Amino acid sequence: MLTVLGEILPLAFAVIISPMPLVAVITLLLGPKGRANAVVFTVAFAVAFFVLTLALASGSKGTTENDSFFAQLFHIVIGFAFAALFFYLAYRSWKKRPRKGATPAEPKWLAAMDSFGVVKAAGLGVLLGVANIKNVPIAIAAGAAIGTADLEWPLVIVASAVFALLSCLGLIVLSVVGASHSSTVSSGLASAKAALIRHNSLIMMVLFVILGALQLGRALEAL
Repeated sequence: MLTVLGEILPLAFAVIISPMPLVAVITLLLGPKGRANAVVFTVAFAVAFFVLTLALASGSKGTTENDSFFAQLFHIVIGFAFAALFFYLAYRSWKKRPRKGATPAEPKWLAAMDSFGVVKAAGLGVLLGVANIKNVPIAIAAGAAIGTADLEWPLVIVASAVFALLSCLGLIVLSVVGASHSSTVSSGLASAKAALIRHNSLIMMVLFVILGALQLGRALEAL
């Protein structure tokens, strides 16, 4: 179990500082129904991410049982495949970075969030939890790490829940800090939002390079 947690911790960290979910929760906090919407969004994101990770872990569970050669081959293939995927996503993020002197435009969906109620906030949390092209590969990698670790089913569920909870720490911290509604906190959140949008591509590029290197190391270790 500790080995699995060691493997999924870097993946959870990548989700923690993934800019777009953080931008979404900051936008909700700065809106008229800030605290309630932010809490609902965070809970929905966590539950959706847990379900996604558990489903992926369940699909991977048992694929390497009773066959040490196949287990080794599986880890090698998975490691190289995810390394290639993360390096590709790093390249894609780099290509999408704003050119020097250009101001990146805010995603159009942010403009509509001021009118969100708790239902729409929950829906957005689910959407960013399971359909975010930047987070889904991370969930797939975590699910594969959990599912192929030969854990009993209760521990598979616990590991998936821990991964989802760790992945939401950034959202949880922002929801707690933003609940104060002080002008200083609101100003800081607005500045953080602008910085996250401006550096989104660069942040994700660095994260994907690190994740690619980790997966490549895992594959080489299995050789």
